[in-house]
Amino acid sequence: MKQLTKEDKQAVLDVLNSFEVYEECMIDGYILVENNEENRKLLNDVGVTDKEIDNVADEEYFCTIALAFNGGYADNYEQGKFVLWGPIDDELKERVREFKGTETDAFRLLEALEGVKEVG
Repeated sequence: MKQLTKEDKQAVLDVLNSFEVYEECMIDGYILVENNEENRKLLNDVGVTDKEIDNVADEEYFCTIALAFNGGYADNYEQGKFVLWGPIDDELKERVREFKGTETDAFRLLEALEGVKEVG
């Protein structure tokens, strides 16, 4: 399997974030978009295989959350968009130290320091 660069992952996220959402439920953890030729081609053009799409799809829809996270493309879903985090830098550490960071900032820092994974 090809190692993806940050740019490769961001290209996939840009496509996923551009889709018109058919239905979403954050409680159950799904965002559905139409499983059509146009959407599949957009994903294929940025390196997502039909097999990856098929793994998270039925005949009508596919789940962008499952695709983004199962494929290792996204680090989180924030404010209605899939995101890829930047490096743990001094700015992030300072936000957490000064209690100005978000809960996600704190989890990222813990993950980097202790290998703790955010759940849910």
